[in-house]
Amino acid sequence: MVKSVLVVDDQLGIRLLLEEIIKSEGHVVHSFENGLQALHFMKKQTPPDLLVIDFWMDIMNGAELIEQIEAEEMFIPTIIMSGAAEEVEEHTHQFESVKKILAKPFNIAQVKQDINELLTSD
Repeated sequence: MVKSVLVVDDQLGIRLLLEEIIKSEGHVVHSFENGLQALHFMKKQTPPDLLVIDFWMDIMNGAELIEQIEAEEMFIPTIIMSGAAEEVEEHTHQFESVKKILAKPFNIAQVKQDINELLTSD
């Protein structure tokens, strides 16, 4: 079954790479430059099956986005990406949605594995 994934990262290269990886696994992907754009999209669309979010962004960072989503009673499995993964754990442990923290730079095989694992764990 085709699943939908929402990618949020302020770096175009990361967004394009993740889009390619996710599409190659047979899933639909929507990507956004910041949390605010993603939140507006999610309010108008069916919620995605998975979120892949950069933690450090200028306009609505990853924690702020997850907080807003969970406040709407949406608990979507989420992968947080960061160059400072250990520090991010301190800021995200309270969120029910966060299932994985992915250190940047990331290994493509690991990204595929994490995405597929979360999309098949219903």
